[in-house]
Amino acid sequence: MKNLVYFFISNYSKLITRLYFGKVEVRGIERIPKEHPVIYSVNHQNAFMDALIVGNLSPKITYSITRADVFKPLFKWFMDAIKMIPIYRIRDGYDQLAKNEEPFKKINEALNDSSAVTIFSEGNHGNDYYLRSISKGSARMALEAQTKMKQLDVMIVPVGINYYHHQRPLHKVSVVYGNAISVKLYFDLYLEHGAKGVNQLKEAIAEGMKSCLLIPENNLTYDDQIKKINRLNESLSFHEMKEQLTTQEALHTMSKPNRSIYFLGKVLGIFNFGPLLLLQIILGGIKDIVFYGSIKWATALIIFPIWYFLIWVTSSYLLGAQWGFAITLSGVSLLYLRQYLIKWSNVQH
Repeated sequence: MKNLVYFFISNYSKLITRLYFGKVEVRGIERIPKEHPVIYSVNHQNAFMDALIVGNLSPKITYSITRADVFKPLFKWFMDAIKMIPIYRIRDGYDQLAKNEEPFKKINEALNDSSAVTIFSEGNHGNDYYLRSISKGSARMALEAQTKMKQLDVMIVPVGINYYHHQRPLHKVSVVYGNAISVKLYFDLYLEHGAKGVNQLKEAIAEGMKSCLLIPENNLTYDDQIKKINRLNESLSFHEMKEQLTTQEALHTMSKPNRSIYFLGKVLGIFNFGPLLLLQIILGGIKDIVFYGSIKWATALIIFPIWYFLIWVTSSYLLGAQWGFAITLSGVSLLYLRQYLIKWSNVQH
C-alpha cells in the first residue's frame, strides 16, 4: 500500500510542480551515477517543497531526511509512505538522539539498494540565495554509510535549487546537479584521522554546492545581484545568468510596480475565492515566511483540485456537462491570468 501511495504522490506532485512554476530548468542530471548509492546534498531556500522538487526529478527512488518533530502520530504512516526519514537533532534533546539508530539503519538500507537520499546540508532553511554555512552532518553520514558498505562507492551529488521568486508561483526555478563526489576518496583519511576526513569532505561538498548556485557566496554586490534574479531574465540559462551576475554585465532590473495591474489580478481572485481565502487564512497563521512557497504549492496539490471538482460537479448538475466543463476551465484560466498579472505587476510583496 505504501508503495502505491509513493507512486501516486510522486507522479502527481511531479505534474503539479510543472504547473506551479513558469519554467523548470534542469541542468546536469546526467551526472547522477546510475550504479552507485547517491546522497543528494541540497541547499534549502524553501521548506518541504525543496525535497519534493529533488525527489520529483530524481531518476532514482529517493528518500528525504527531515526533522523528527514534523513526524506527528497522525501523519507518521503517510510520511513514511512518501519516504521521509525522521532525524533527531541535539536541539530536540540529547535523550532523543538514541532514537536515530533506526532512521540511520533505514538510510543505509536505501543506499545499499542504490537508491538516493536527500539531505539539506545547511541544516535549516532560509531565503538567502547564497550557500549558508553547511554542517558536518552530510559528510559524517556519508562516511559512516561508506563504513557499512565498503564494497560500494557512495557518491555525493551536490544540488542547487535556484528560485527566481521564493514565494510566488509561475516564476522560474533552476535545479542544477554538480559533479559527483566519491566518498571513498576521503575514507582512508577518515579512518586514520576522523575529524580531518570529515572536514575535507565537508569542504568538497560546499564547493560542489556553490557551483550549482547562481550566487555562491554572500558578497558586497549581493543586494544588487538578487534584484536581477527576476522574471525579466528568466529566458537566460543557468550558466548564462550566473556568468552575467558574476561579471556584472547588463541584466534587466524590475521597472516600477504597476499597482493597476496588481489590483486587477487581485480582483480576478474572486472567481477562485474559496481556496484563495483558505490559503490566506493558513498563511496568516504561519510566522516563518520561508514556508509560504511550500504552502502555496501544497494548496495547488490538494485544495485547488478539490475546488475545481466541486465546481464541475455542481455546474454540470445545474447546467449540464458542457457548461460544467466550460465553467471549470474558465476558473482554471482565470487563476492563471490572476497569477500572471500579479507577476507582471512587479509588486514584490
